[in-house]
Amino acid sequence: MSDPNIIQETHHKLNQIFNSIKLENVQTQQALKTISNNNNLIAQVRHCKSLAQLFHNVQNLSQTHQLFKEIKINNLSIKLNNDVVIYTKEDGHCIAKVIEIIGVIKFQQYTPIIKVQWYYSKKDLKQIIGIYLDCISQRELFLSDQYDYIQPDTIVGEAQVLELKEFVQKNLTTGFIFFCRSFYKNEQILPPIQKWEKHCKCRQPMNPDRKYLICDICQSFYHKECVPLNEIVQKTYICPQCRKSK
Repeated sequence: MSDPNIIQETHHKLNQIFNSIKLENVQTQQALKTISNNNNLIAQVRHCKSLAQLFHNVQNLSQTHQLFKEIKINNLSIKLNNDVVIYTKEDGHCIAKVIEIIGVIKFQQYTPIIKVQWYYSKKDLKQIIGIYLDCISQRELFLSDQYDYIQPDTIVGEAQVLELKEFVQKNLTTGFIFFCRSFYKNEQILPPIQKWEKHCKCRQPMNPDRKYLICDICQSFYHKECVPLNEIVQKTYICPQCRKSK
């Protein structure tokens, strides 16, 4: 005889995961498939403690899942390799990259589970950044080696994660727009901050949050606070190296 607690736990888990959100294949609008015996799927999710374990178990069943390149959930288009905004009460807004979109078949429709790769922010890596904290922007992200399986209803919008040069050129300060110039892997920043391109007299990496002057000749960046006021003539600035070469 089945343990009533196990059956109750199984159905509770199913209700959490298969939350009746219809999954559409945007490219092919493929017809919905069915599986011959839903009990096989129910048996697989018993004692599952996470979406990752559920998907690992479901992979062993035939005709129970399919990978997608793009889906629409609540008028939001989610594509492979796109960056998205995820919201939970525990963590607030977080940014991640969509790695896999898996449709699990339940009740004659696909229900999605999404695998994401997390971005870490300045506040997440304060101890590792250490003395270079002033060199890191509030809009800077580090693509990590941490992955999770999430439910699609936690995705609340799209994000843009640009390269530093593009971010600086566009001078963007609103919305879910960020930049990334390093990775966070094996609990370290790669490439390390010490090897980032340096600017100004102080030889520090660029932080777009700070105010810069640009040399009119060589186009190099200098912190405004590092430049004496008497070197700024009629709102133009020529750096010491370019003045020497004139």
